Amino acid sequence: MANLYKKNVYVKDLKTGKRVKGPSKNWWARYTDADGIERRVALVADKNVAQKMLAELVKRAERCITVDTYAEAIRTPVDEHVDDFEQYLISKNNSPEHVSQTVNQIKLYIGTAKPRTIAQIDTDSVEKFLTGLRRGKKKISLGTCNHYIRAIKSFCNWLVKRKRLERHPLFDLSLFNAETDPRHLRRPLEPQEFDYMLKAAQEGGSVEGMAGRDRRMFYILAAWTGFRKGELGSVTLRHFKLDGEYPTLTIHASHSKRKRVDTQFLHPDVVAEFNAWVAAKNPSPDEILFPVSDKSSPTERKTSVMVERDLASAREVWINESNSDAERASRESSDFLKYVDSHGKYADVHGLRHTFVTNLARANVSPKMAQTLARHSDIKLTMSIYTHVAPVEQAAAIKSLPGLGGLAKGK
Repeated sequence: MANLYKKNVYVKDLKTGKRVKGPSKNWWARYTDADGIERRVALVADKNVAQKMLAELVKRAERCITVDTYAEAIRTPVDEHVDDFEQYLISKNNSPEHVSQTVNQIKLYIGTAKPRTIAQIDTDSVEKFLTGLRRGKKKISLGTCNHYIRAIKSFCNWLVKRKRLERHPLFDLSLFNAETDPRHLRRPLEPQEFDYMLKAAQEGGSVEGMAGRDRRMFYILAAWTGFRKGELGSVTLRHFKLDGEYPTLTIHASHSKRKRVDTQFLHPDVVAEFNAWVAAKNPSPDEILFPVSDKSSPTERKTSVMVERDLASAREVWINESNSDAERASRESSDFLKYVDSHGKYADVHGLRHTFVTNLARANVSPKMAQTLARHSDIKLTMSIYTHVAPVEQAAAIKSLPGLGGLAKGK
């Protein structure tokens, strides 16, 4: 707090010759110096000049505080800053998985680049670190590189906000265009494919410790809600509200990718399937229904193995239903029910989220509504990545165009 004031001083009354109390001729300043001590100093009689003098005093004090703060932060070991940042992430109610992943990515950079102080964090060292990851044994994708960039940048954002760094050292570090380096493209399952997979799961044995009927219900919820593996891997019966006019499934913020409570409405057919499944399984109210992630079970269950196994079983049944050798050969060369098709696209559990969004588009749900139901922050992601148009749909669209008139045909 800084302000100007007139100090009461004793002055000689010219008429009586006595000393009396009255306002000083000069303005005085009250402000806090760099050591946190309140100071009071005499300035000048001109108020405008006094205000400028006070502003300069405050500026000098702030400059000293800032310099001392930055100097102390730079002397502090980098690991201590990372530990403080981890506590900050925890205090913001981030999920343990998010905190662990973010901190581990920062620590990997720190351990590789070895900056002695936070002042040595710069774009060159981060780019060199990412190049090493891309050329290393794992050969990580550009999309994964972006996760590292976001983690390290968030750490630097925090350092600046906490006045541990004067300026952001990575302001010129941009994200990669991950679309130029796709590693795991997905595809949606066609309705007939999905039916075959559900039947294969129902009739199949245990895969990755999950019974066939449980996998079937897991697939149905994934394809009709768009919830991800980790989100569905957290639900219990208490997450469902099925007795109202609008049945819902709610994912708690600690397990949602968006770090907020997410509620999805349920299709009546899904509710009927779920009720029948619950009646047969009879789980307790707090039992994890689909223990597929390391958050909800002792080990991470590979849902990719589940889907691949069930699709393979379903494909075998479909091929064996052929009525002739020619039809069998045609089916064997088809991508139908393949876990990885001829274009390198995967029909994995996350592909069921693609199935969900694509089916919304096919049901003529508006793009904005599809974005809302998919819980995407950017409609471009909904329309360009998760919405797929099959070749038969493209051909049908072209066929629906007006034909050439007689004049255009040269008649």
